[in-house]
Order: sequence, then C-alpha cells, then structure tokens
Amino acid sequence: MPKIIEENKRRLLKLEMLKLLSINGRASIDNISKYLKLPKATAYSLFNEVVKEYGLHFVPEIDLSDVWKYEFVKISKGRSTKREIKEEVLEKIPDLGVEEYIALFKFKGQVPSEEEIEKAIDNSYIPQFVAKLHGDYDLILYMLGKNFYEVNKFMVNFAKNMKNYTSLISASRVITDFGFFPIKNEFIDRLMLSDNAKALIEGLNIDGRGEIKDISQRFNKKPELLLYTMDRLKKDGLIKRITYHETKPKSNINGIIHISITNEAKFIETREKWFVEMVKESNEHTKYVYICNVLNPFGILAFVNLNSNEEIDNLLGFMRKNLKGVDISYITITKVLMGNLGIRNFDMRYSQQYKYLEFKNLAPRLIRGKS
Repeated sequence: MPKIIEENKRRLLKLEMLKLLSINGRASIDNISKYLKLPKATAYSLFNEVVKEYGLHFVPEIDLSDVWKYEFVKISKGRSTKREIKEEVLEKIPDLGVEEYIALFKFKGQVPSEEEIEKAIDNSYIPQFVAKLHGDYDLILYMLGKNFYEVNKFMVNFAKNMKNYTSLISASRVITDFGFFPIKNEFIDRLMLSDNAKALIEGLNIDGRGEIKDISQRFNKKPELLLYTMDRLKKDGLIKRITYHETKPKSNINGIIHISITNEAKFIETREKWFVEMVKESNEHTKYVYICNVLNPFGILAFVNLNSNEEIDNLLGFMRKNLKGVDISYITITKVLMGNLGIRNFDMRYSQQYKYLEFKNLAPRLIRGKS
C-alpha cells in the first residue's frame, strides 16, 4: 500500500524523480524506489502520478554528431576490397551524418496563418520543430538533413508555397550544445543504419519505456537482437540516454534568447559566470531547454521555459550584466506548430556546460552513470 507523504516533501520527491527519469527514462520502479528511499508501492504510485501530471513522453536522445560512424559501418559491411569500397562506399560518403539547421523568418506586412504554414511544410521529414514567434522574428524552423542541398531543396519548396508573402530569412547551420528536439520517425527511417538499429530507435521514439518484446513484434525483429543493439548503441553513445519531454509542463512561457557575439574574446572571458549560474542545483526546474551555436550570424540561441515575466527579466538582466562582448535579445514563442520543445527537469551536472566547468576546475568532478 502506498505510503502517505506530506505535500511539500511529495513535491520535492517528484522533482527528484523527474531529474532521475531525465537521465534514465527506463529506470525500473525498483531503482526509483531505492533512489528516492521509498517503498516500491509508494514509488510506483508516485511515478504514475508524475507521468500523468506532466504528460511525460519517453524518447531516446540521439547523438546526431555520431550518426555518420554507424552509417559508414552499415554501407561498408561485407565489402572487403579497395575496389568495392571505392566504387560502392565512397560515393555515399557525402550523405553520411546529419546536419542541423535553424531558419528564422521575419515577414513584411501580413504573416501567414497556421494552416498556410502547415500546408507549406507539406509533411516533409526535414523540419522537426516549427513555431510561431513574436519579436525580432515571426517563425522558426529547426531542420535536419543529410546535407545542405537536401535542406536547401526543402527551403526552396517552402518559399514557393509561401510565394504570397514577403520575408527576410536568416538560415544557418547550428551545432547543438545542450538539450534536444525529439526526432520524427520519418527522418530516422532515412538514416543509413542497420534495420535493427532503426527499428529499435523508432520503437523507443513511440514509447521509450516500452518492452523490447513489444518493439520486436511491432517491427518484426528478434527481441534478442534488439536487446544487443540497445546495449551496443548505448555503450557507443549513439543513444545518449532514454529521457522524456513534458507535454504538460508546469512552466508555460517559452522563448528564445538570441545572443549575438560581437567580441568573442570578451565573451569567452565572461561565459563562465553564465555556465555556473546555469548548472546551479538549487533551481526547482530547468530554465534552459535547448542551446545551440549559430554559425551565421555568429552567436548562440538559448531556448528557455519560464514561469513568469519577472523570471524573463531576471534572466535577461543577469546575462546583460555578466556577459560581455554580446548583444542580447528575447523572442517569444507564441505557438508550437510542429514537434515538441523537449522540456524536462534535466540535471545540469550532465550538461556540456558542466563538463567545461569540470575541465576548468570550477565545479566538482561528477562520476557519470551514477544518479
């Protein structure tokens, strides 16, 4: 029978559970109960309550930067001679890996309707996240492609479908620094991975806590091969973790902080203060959802999930006070049209920012793999 827990303690236990599940979304009830020091029945009841309350959807977080390695193994498998590799493999190398892009639109005059934007996308596998904005820009697209030409082809078609509107477009390749956007199965299916790897990732995308036997039945694969594939992909790092995103987050103000770097030397001198603030463990929820480096114009986009306008002002005030060599602006996300922001109560000790602080001896060493 579940143990009755005082309300304030219950809230703190939920937050701790969210952090645990963000790092290991497949944690068993037994492990959750040990981590929270609760009886199994209580842990199970609290788990179900958290999943329902926050609308947790469990998904794999993929290391997109490493996809090319697995694709190369797949296309070169069974080819042992130089001639075979040269003729059959080398021609495919330009299509290995995944490139990330973000396009920001500012429309002159009238802004297209949601229906027009969705129609212009035309069920493409390229865009993973699309949202309407208010501020310096009106629309944002986060896109994945095998190469620039694939993304450019989509952008040309998108522009043709929006021919009745005039816009200024800022499009750039980006490098993810923190967080993730859940990837659509339509894109995963186009990766040159083994059939078992694609089946596993797509199955986990549907339900990251799903039983391997259920995934094997859905995709007609042997469960023992999927178990082996899961172990290999996690050890090698292609699957960074099974985590979650909240479909019913408590914080309901979403925005993008645009950090334009005007003097990189000054920025590097001051970014440590930002990183230290970012990884403070006292925060009850993670403000930062996704952070990426933008190559053109040179800078950073930080997607945030906040509770109030006051919190926005405080966060921007801190940045403007402490970050030097930058221009900072805030853009409001008014409505998500495709995808999900990937909001989760992530333990920032597992972030790239924390690794940087460890390297600089500005934060205690963390033994990763332990909660």
